[in-house]
Amino acid sequence: MIKRSYNLTAVMGIPIRVHLTLVILLLFVAFTRGLSGVLIAVGVFASVALHELGHSWVAIRKGCQVREIMLLPIGGVAKMSHIPSRPRDEFLIAAAGPLASFLLAVLFWLLTATGGFTQFFINLFVINLMLCLFNLLPSFPMDGGRIFRAFMTPRLGRLKATALAARIGRIMAVAFGIFGLFNGNFILILIAIFIYNAAGAEYRAVYAQHMSQEWFTVEPQADIHVSPPPYAHKAPPFWKKWKKNTNAFFNDLFKNWE
Repeated sequence: MIKRSYNLTAVMGIPIRVHLTLVILLLFVAFTRGLSGVLIAVGVFASVALHELGHSWVAIRKGCQVREIMLLPIGGVAKMSHIPSRPRDEFLIAAAGPLASFLLAVLFWLLTATGGFTQFFINLFVINLMLCLFNLLPSFPMDGGRIFRAFMTPRLGRLKATALAARIGRIMAVAFGIFGLFNGNFILILIAIFIYNAAGAEYRAVYAQHMSQEWFTVEPQADIHVSPPPYAHKAPPFWKKWKKNTNAFFNDLFKNWE
């Protein structure tokens, strides 16, 4: 049976896995572009892995468990136990990835000054800069969508902020798809489909979470008064009833003694 993904290594205790489709893509690049193409492809996905490790490093410090990082042909995914609901925590986790890509872009730009592998470093500089900017788009599933939601949640609430970011994501996905279709860019069309589906999935997940909280939350009632049942409204205190029965008992007893 063919595996769908393969384990590469582990960093900070987080398994980094590569999907089968990415292995096939690298083999295709090696066949068509040669060694230089493979080096660029490996550099790209190493940069993507470092981008996801940026998210993971902050997430772990915010109490989230990172199960694994999966590398795919369209990027990478850090699978976490949960996304913090606090806007500040979500902002920090989401911003860590683009920040890591920006720092890598600066590093590769500085390495161009060494004079060796200049074109290779320039390519990786451009790739990491684009990775940073693309992920800052204010839509799901990019990091910018989570940053946008973190800013809008205090104003609109988490559900409405998610709906707005998902709507923007789907609009962008349609625009990317049309652009890729007219330019014959098959990769861009795949990215557009992925963004469209992921934006809807994010909203459905938050909606389900919101509805479960609504279902199990009991609203406090104001001024609740509990009254005795109607038959007990005029019931005498128990001690009066006990005194009456006792007096009757002794009266009968003394009457029989006479």
